[in-house]
Amino acid sequence: MQDQRQTTIVGVFVTMGLVVLGGLIMAFGGGRTLFIRTYDLHVVFEKGVQGIQEGQAVTLFGKRIGITKSVEFVQNANLEKGVRLIVSVEGFELPEKCEMQVSPNLMGIGKPPINIVITDPTDSRRLPMDGTAEIKGKMLPVLDQLIPVHMQQTFQSAADHIGELAATLKPAAENLARLMEARAMQDVDEKHLTATLDTVIQRFDMTLQSLNAIVGDPGNQENIRVALANAREISESTAKTMEHVREISADVARDMNKLLSALASGIDDMSTLLRRLDQTVAIMQQKTGTVGRLLNDDRLYEELLLTARRMTSMLEDLREVLDQAKQGKLRIKAF
Repeated sequence: MQDQRQTTIVGVFVTMGLVVLGGLIMAFGGGRTLFIRTYDLHVVFEKGVQGIQEGQAVTLFGKRIGITKSVEFVQNANLEKGVRLIVSVEGFELPEKCEMQVSPNLMGIGKPPINIVITDPTDSRRLPMDGTAEIKGKMLPVLDQLIPVHMQQTFQSAADHIGELAATLKPAAENLARLMEARAMQDVDEKHLTATLDTVIQRFDMTLQSLNAIVGDPGNQENIRVALANAREISESTAKTMEHVREISADVARDMNKLLSALASGIDDMSTLLRRLDQTVAIMQQKTGTVGRLLNDDRLYEELLLTARRMTSMLEDLREVLDQAKQGKLRIKAF
C-alpha cells in the first residue's frame, strides 16, 4: 500500500515536471507558434548579410512578427546573386511595399536587430501568405547608427561647398603665390617682369636707404634747418597778413553797413517821392483843378490846337515877307 502511494506521488511530480518543461519549450523554443498559422517570407540580400542566426526575432514597428529560419544562397551556381534569408512570419499580412533592414552592432557583440520597414504606407497591396512572398533586404551602414542620415547629408553638402570654394580660391591662391615669390629688382628692370611683393620691399628698402643718406648729410641737415626757419617766418608773416585782412574786412564791413544804411534811406526817399507823384497824377486826373481841366477839357484842347495852327500860318507869312525883304522886292509905301 505504501509502495503504491510513493509511486503515485512520484508520478504526480513527473507529470508536473513534464508540463513545466513543455511550457518552457513552448515559451523559448518557438512553441508560441504552435497554434498560429505561419508562412515563409523570403528576403534577398544582394550584397550579403552578417550576424544573423537561426531563431532570431524579426520586428515591425518594434513588435515581433516572426523569427529567422535559415540563410542560404540565392543560386548555388551563381554565388554573386547574394543570399536569401527565410523568415517564419506568425500570420501577419505584410504590405507589398516593405523591406528588411539589418543594423549591425557597433561593437560586434550580440545579435543585430532585424526590422521590417514599410517603404510606401499608401500602397494597400499585400504580400501573398503561401510561402512565395519575397522582399529586398539591406545592411545599414554603421555610420547611420552614429549620425542621422539628414546630418550626413548636411555634412556632405558642406563638404561639397567647401570643395567648390577651394576650387574657386585656387586661382587666387596661385596668383598670391606668384606675388609672394622672390624676384630680384635687376631681373624686373632688365627682363620687364612683373614686380612681386619681394621686389616692392626691396625698392622700399632702397628708398629708405636713399632717404637716410640724404637726411644724414650735414649740408642737407643745415638746409633743412634753414628751410624750417624760413617756413616759420613765412608762417608768422602769414599770420600777420591774416590779421591785417581781418582788420580790413572789419572796416569794409563797417563801410558796407553805412552804405547799406544810406541806400535804405535813399530807397525810403524814393518811395516817398513815388507816393507824392502818385498823388499828383491822381489830382491831375480830376477835372476840378486847373491842371485837371487842362488835361481833361476837350474845348481847351481844340482852342489850343486852332491857336497853334494860326500861329503856324502867321509864321509862314512872316517868313515870306522876310524872304522878299532879302531879295529887295519888298516896297514900303508911306502915306
